[in-house]
Amino acid sequence: MENMGYRDEVKLFLGTAAPADAQALVAFAVEKQGVIGDLPAAVAAVAKRVFAAWPAKGKARQSIAHLLENRGGKPQWLILAGLGDGAKLDLNCYRHAAAAACRLCGKYKLSHVCVYSHSAVNSVSAADAAAAIAEGWILAAYRFEELKGTAAAPADKENQLPTQSVRLALAGGAISPAVKNAVRRASVIAQAQNLARTLANRPANIINPPSLAKAAGELARQTPGLRCKVLSEGQLAKLNMNGLLAVGGGSIDTPPRLIVLEYRPAQNKTADPVLLVGKSITFDTGGISIKPADKMGKMIYDKCGGTTVLAIMIAAARLKLPMPLVGLLAAAENHVSHKAYRPGDVLRMHNGVTVEVTNTDAEGRLVLADGLAWGIENYHPRAAVDLATLTGGVIVALGKQIAGVMTRHTELFEQLQKAGQKSGENLWRLPLGEEQREQIKSDAADIVNSAGRDGQPLQGGAFLSYFVDEKLPWAHIDIAGVADTEKDLPQYGKGATGWGVRTLINWLEQLNVKGR
Repeated sequence: MENMGYRDEVKLFLGTAAPADAQALVAFAVEKQGVIGDLPAAVAAVAKRVFAAWPAKGKARQSIAHLLENRGGKPQWLILAGLGDGAKLDLNCYRHAAAAACRLCGKYKLSHVCVYSHSAVNSVSAADAAAAIAEGWILAAYRFEELKGTAAAPADKENQLPTQSVRLALAGGAISPAVKNAVRRASVIAQAQNLARTLANRPANIINPPSLAKAAGELARQTPGLRCKVLSEGQLAKLNMNGLLAVGGGSIDTPPRLIVLEYRPAQNKTADPVLLVGKSITFDTGGISIKPADKMGKMIYDKCGGTTVLAIMIAAARLKLPMPLVGLLAAAENHVSHKAYRPGDVLRMHNGVTVEVTNTDAEGRLVLADGLAWGIENYHPRAAVDLATLTGGVIVALGKQIAGVMTRHTELFEQLQKAGQKSGENLWRLPLGEEQREQIKSDAADIVNSAGRDGQPLQGGAFLSYFVDEKLPWAHIDIAGVADTEKDLPQYGKGATGWGVRTLINWLEQLNVKGR
């Protein structure tokens, strides 16, 4: 996927045997039980001996390399990756094991790799195992290095992963259509997730609202079935999208944009679409309610909701999902200038709700509110989901591994939670009721954009509920804790994670196309 400077780090193939030029043979092992899968007899015998001497004995996220032979200076390695406890085997075990093996291949600079998958184990089918391996490997191989310059020391590149040619080898005859389809799907989704990570990792001097709109347009042109249009500040003013305009008003040279992506499959062009809205604050100073300088540079990740929506739209079109979709990226830079909005301002939003600004650093809900109201009015969606790095409070409540979900619709939450469990992305429901809506009532206007520190994430969901018809299945997902990471995780290095791409694609695939 050569899109906007992004390139795939893995070229993935399917086969039934290792290619002759394989530099590494990768197999999986269950904790304390041994190596699994139908390996060639000679490889299986060595793998058994390596496992017996391995201190980790197949523990989750552990891997070990053993030199098989060195032919004329061309070594071939056997790598065992631990799946953990066999009784607890799930798709995440495979993702994490594949990620561990991928990183070990990177350490040894092995670019031609054969990974032995296998038939069903416990409740994990061969197709699901192969797909999870593909996801884990592609996500772990990702690296963001496009901004490295001539001053980068050789030591900085010591552990870089090479672009890899990876063959998933499934022994036992022809590869089934189910496995082929599962691996292709996983590859498309993981590549889209990595694209979201690249766009999110790019700093604000490269990605701002106009340049994000340009990137979305170019990506849409490269993706059959996807259309893009962009509403500029003049059009936004005519639509009374004063929340988006206010937040972006302080950024004089890089004004706000509403980026509209449409995907309508040929077989269901007239069906009601699903609406996805992403907060796309390309940089957030906090405005006049300015943030502390410490870690302000991390505010490049305040656009992660939007980059995730863009990636979902690309993946949906490439997978040819039968569900019509509309994706909105509400893009602005929240800056300080003589045109910046102020605490005390009252904004009349697109749907007529008036908002008293009490904190200019509670800006994400303002851009999302206009996006939701306009999207619902124009597209009459069957369901709507927004994603946003909205509040630090959700991190206090749920930490860095769980996203908070606010919705009036239990069935929708259960669908999203199930999709998240399959993808390895965890969600937790937070309350959204009249108590929270009452908390943000204003004396001067209808509502305030912030009512203080108490229940921060809940205030965000309550605020957005004023812009969504209560009968419409809608969920607000606060991804502030999961959108980026400051430490290495099993599948991710430091930086943006692209969280939500897999969960939302899983959810969309389960929806009844014609029903509400």
